[in-house]
Amino acid sequence: PMGIVPHRRTAITVDLPAGTDANALPEINEIEDTFYLKPEGGRLLASPADATPCAPADVQPEELDIAYAAHYVEEATALDVRRVFKSWAGMRSFAPDHLPVVGYARDEPGFFWLAGQGGYGILTSPALGSLAAALLTDQPVPEPLVREGIGAETFSPRRFP
Repeated sequence: PMGIVPHRRTAITVDLPAGTDANALPEINEIEDTFYLKPEGGRLLASPADATPCAPADVQPEELDIAYAAHYVEEATALDVRRVFKSWAGMRSFAPDHLPVVGYARDEPGFFWLAGQGGYGILTSPALGSLAAALLTDQPVPEPLVREGIGAETFSPRRFP
């Protein structure tokens, strides 16, 4: 009812030329977020940065998205992708305003929302976790969050009708 929608994100890994130190490679993010590349486990990880709305499920990569990821590797590097080592898809969820949802539900006071982190759950988990812990234990919002302008209502599910 709040409009939180799951989205599919595809990634692949490809082998690097023999002797290439994957750890010495930079992460490459296309300025318009069309794709990104980064070293991963001795290989190159590539994603077409897709965010395709889908039903909640055990999502699988689409062949077209795999092809786009391989195309971007070839477009942005000198690599010639002959085979994809591994491909997969994952889910990310977004609220309508693309901000996280943290707080008690308006219509069910015993239900606490912690959702909608998009693709930033790992990066935001310390901050969102500290906010959630404060709200769940009826404590003040932690000072580091307050300094950044984040209050108890910033990510509240009550912001949605």
